[in-house]
Amino acid sequence: MRVPNPAASIEQRLLLLRLLRGGPRTRRELSDQSGYSVSLVRQLLSDLVERGWVLEHGTVAPDARGRPSQAWALAPDACLTIGLDVGGDTSRVMALDAAGTVRYRQLVPTPALDSGHALLGFLAGLVRHAESALGPPAQNVRRLGVSYSGFIDFQAGYVIAAPNIIAGDRLPLRDYLQEALGLPALVEDSSRVMTLAEMRYGAGQGCTDALCVNVGAGIGMGILAGGQLYRGGTGLAGEIGHIPMQPYGDRCRCGGQGCLETLASGRAIATRARHMLEQGMPSLLQRMTNGAPALVTTEMVAHAAQAGDDLALDLLNSAGMWLGMALATVLNLFAPQRVILTGGVMRGNDLLLSIVRESAERYTLPHAARPLPIVLTQLSDDVGALGAALLALDEEFDRGFAWRLAAESPAMDEG
Repeated sequence: MRVPNPAASIEQRLLLLRLLRGGPRTRRELSDQSGYSVSLVRQLLSDLVERGWVLEHGTVAPDARGRPSQAWALAPDACLTIGLDVGGDTSRVMALDAAGTVRYRQLVPTPALDSGHALLGFLAGLVRHAESALGPPAQNVRRLGVSYSGFIDFQAGYVIAAPNIIAGDRLPLRDYLQEALGLPALVEDSSRVMTLAEMRYGAGQGCTDALCVNVGAGIGMGILAGGQLYRGGTGLAGEIGHIPMQPYGDRCRCGGQGCLETLASGRAIATRARHMLEQGMPSLLQRMTNGAPALVTTEMVAHAAQAGDDLALDLLNSAGMWLGMALATVLNLFAPQRVILTGGVMRGNDLLLSIVRESAERYTLPHAARPLPIVLTQLSDDVGALGAALLALDEEFDRGFAWRLAAESPAMDEG
């Protein structure tokens, strides 16, 4: 009786786990998709069932020989991951199980704290609360993913700068959370994790090359190239919000001048609206804010524009024109299969989408296929937390299960 190479045995079991991420499979289907013999698949499944990572999942229709086949699926509690999405106004937490099912979600305001250490403590507390709410399955939480609105050193898990988060700059986020929580952690730019969520569950499904542009308080972009998230040589790829559009324009929070964020972000739209209202411009927004211009929001501007308000329409036309010009630049550079617009400013905003598309059409190469592949996200506003949890779940399937198998390294006999 031959004992196979333990490393090969680990990889064989990992392949079955990855195949089962796509849904329940029969032994025959796993054999066909893996290239392993049915007898080996049976042995591998037996081991995975014993570990509690795989379970029976009913039977499928009879095969050509008239016999129903047993299906197998991932055990939901084989692993759980927690996704944490940190923004300037709100923070969200989500837990996913091995099958990708949401097991927990929470939304809280991001507090205006006076130090980075206080912010780190607040974030660790959110994760602890999620673990407590999960109950007994929390023992299977294996990894944490963090979506952070700022400039991120992915390899170091370090926040370089976060212009839209109070006390959010220069934070050793990964190291702090790993030590405080005892969980491996990954920290990524919020636009990139949104791209991951769109690729798995949203408008990016089926794409290998796509762009996900996140328009909220700021503007960021995730790049999907060859089916993989692209970070660039320095890790800062995708900062579309800091493309200079006006050489002598307004000062940006990044320290630059005339960046796209100063012209088309949610903060820019609300700031311009406030200035116009303070100058006494007639608008529905005066009534919507009860005569207090400081209370105006981008959402109010969108509602007023839908109602035909001239000032609100002017604000959206300006922001949409600039955003469309920037998109024309990235369309000409990357020629993606799809450009997905997400974030609080764009989500559900068909009027702004039409303005952006018209501007992009005007400035994109005439040789590019029409209509341009610019679409709105269909995912909810917890897409950042979803993407962060997915980032951690991917890492668990890529490495986490392998580490656990290698640590035990049981011998497996193949008859």
